[in-house]
Amino acid sequence: MINKKIIIDGSSLIQTRGVSTYVASLISGLTKIKISSDILFIVIVPLNCKFNFPPHKHIKIVKKIFINKIIWDLILLPFYCWREGGCLLHFTENTGGSLFTKLFKIKVALTIHDVSFLKPFQLVAKPSTFRQWIGLYYRRWCVNNIAKNSKIIFTVSKFAKKDIIKELSIFYKKIIVTPNSLFSKFALPRTCAQEKKIIIVTGRSNQKNFDFTIKCLKQSTDILKGWTISVVGIKGKNSKFINYIGEVDRNSLIRYYDQASILIMPSLYESFSIPIIEALSRGLFVISSNKGAPSEILNNFGLLYNPKSCKELRKNLIKALFKNRFKNILNKKKAVSYAHSFTDTKLAQTTLESYKSLLNKTTNKCL
Repeated sequence: MINKKIIIDGSSLIQTRGVSTYVASLISGLTKIKISSDILFIVIVPLNCKFNFPPHKHIKIVKKIFINKIIWDLILLPFYCWREGGCLLHFTENTGGSLFTKLFKIKVALTIHDVSFLKPFQLVAKPSTFRQWIGLYYRRWCVNNIAKNSKIIFTVSKFAKKDIIKELSIFYKKIIVTPNSLFSKFALPRTCAQEKKIIIVTGRSNQKNFDFTIKCLKQSTDILKGWTISVVGIKGKNSKFINYIGEVDRNSLIRYYDQASILIMPSLYESFSIPIIEALSRGLFVISSNKGAPSEILNNFGLLYNPKSCKELRKNLIKALFKNRFKNILNKKKAVSYAHSFTDTKLAQTTLESYKSLLNKTTNKCL
């Protein structure tokens, strides 16, 4: 008999990258682990959800009207949860509603992926539109309220946990680290041979440090003769040296990794860095920023540098290009194995155990 209905926020699934990969991995992982017969997961998604999930007796996908993120968090999702008979609502995108969850007596779990929106504009991008300003101030206002109301807070790395404690003064035992997972297809055999290509998977915000990195790479063309740069995630003007690929889906992304030999991760702030584990899983050498979580995620399987130093980036490029780049720096097989340890089943199992612990603290039955 089902007497515990857990509602998962699937609003991010209207996209194919970013937070959506976390939610998709959580759902995928739940399909692979043992779930007790008294639990039903209900994933509430917008009508234009871009993911399809196979039928599962313990997971129900419910499509609902989505107006905007603020209305979804504060009103619609708590109402949908109440209508479905949910006793625990997991907000998965840094924000959530406190008023109606309290009114409907719904326990709340929250995933805070990062607190970049609380950082100064020297580090992160300043909003350029009125809508972006609204989104920024909504997140800044909302995260404090929902974090205090949440019984559990999930985040994706030890660095992110420390950052949340610093910015929001949350008790450390309330925060549980559930690392992001590697897309399952990244475990498949390589699709092509590696070429003299460096790949950068990035975005346009200040924290990605892209423009400065490209300037550094252009200053290092003397050591990069015969090499090209593939930039995934943004558009730009192509040249013989740089190829801007733009946004690609996860299936296509594998091919671009497989063509490359080196990943550069130049961000000034990251709470995890999925490109690092994606690159390691495909046998690439990684040169990463030493700021934020990347040094934790890289776990000594590559080289770190100050992302504001062209000199340090050049020094590490020389090591990667002209020395035995895996000797005493990277054991390639161990790196691949390490990357493959970031599984959706681990994410789901840790999350499920936290759900059950929370529900069992109060009552064994929530309906």
